[in-house]
Amino acid sequence: MLPPPPPVLLILGTDAAGKDYVADFLIRRWRAAGYAVEKRAGRFSASAVDDRSSSERKGRWGRFQEQLFLNLFPLLRPLLPGVAGWLLARDRRRFRPSAVPLVVVSHTALRLLAFVRGQVHAPPPLSLALQQALRALRETTQATVIVLDIDPAIRQRRIGARIECGTVDPFDRYMLADRVRAERIEGGLVELAIRYLNAAVIENDDLDAAALERELERVIRRPAPFPSP
Repeated sequence: MLPPPPPVLLILGTDAAGKDYVADFLIRRWRAAGYAVEKRAGRFSASAVDDRSSSERKGRWGRFQEQLFLNLFPLLRPLLPGVAGWLLARDRRRFRPSAVPLVVVSHTALRLLAFVRGQVHAPPPLSLALQQALRALRETTQATVIVLDIDPAIRQRRIGARIECGTVDPFDRYMLADRVRAERIEGGLVELAIRYLNAAVIENDDLDAAALERELERVIRRPAPFPSP
C-alpha cells in the first residue's frame, strides 16, 4: 500500500523511461485515497499541468524547439553547463511551498547536464558551482527524488512504438540513434540524481501495476540519510 504523498516528489528519467506513466499512476492512487495532488513538469517552480503526457503537451512548437536545440548543440555545448547552473539557481529562487503535495515530472536543468556529460565516455568532474547549485536546490525543496533506469533494449522498443503511433519527438530519435550514447546520458542522470539529490532508483522495465506499486512504496518510505557535505 502506498504511503501518503510526500510534500514534494520529483520523478527523473530520460526519454522513454516512463516518467509520466509513473507520475500519473501515483497521482491516480493518491487522489483515489482522498489526497489532493498537483502535477508540475520540468522544474519545481513550474505552474500546474494537466494529466497529458509530456509528448502530448509538446505539440509542433515544442518539437521544433527540440530539433533546433539539437541542430545548434555542437555550437552551444561549451555554454550549456553554465546555462544549467543558471536554471538550477532560478528554480531554487522561484520555488515556493505548495498547499498540496507536488509531483514534479522531470527537471530540464538536470536533463541538460546529463545530456552534455553523456557525450563523452569520461566527463570531467562537475564544477564546484554546479555541485553547490544542486545541493542548494535539494535543501530548498526538500524533495523526495526517484530516478527511473531502464534496459537499453526496452528504451529502443518504447521509442519504436512511439514512431509507429506518431508521438515520437526529436529527443526520442536522438536517443534511438546511438544506444551507447543513450546509456551514457541515462547513467549520467542517475549518477547526478543519486549523488546530489539523494535519489532512489527504480528499474522501470515493464513492471506490472503490483510490482510498480511495491517499488514506489519502497522508495517513498525510504528513510532520508544525513545530508551530504
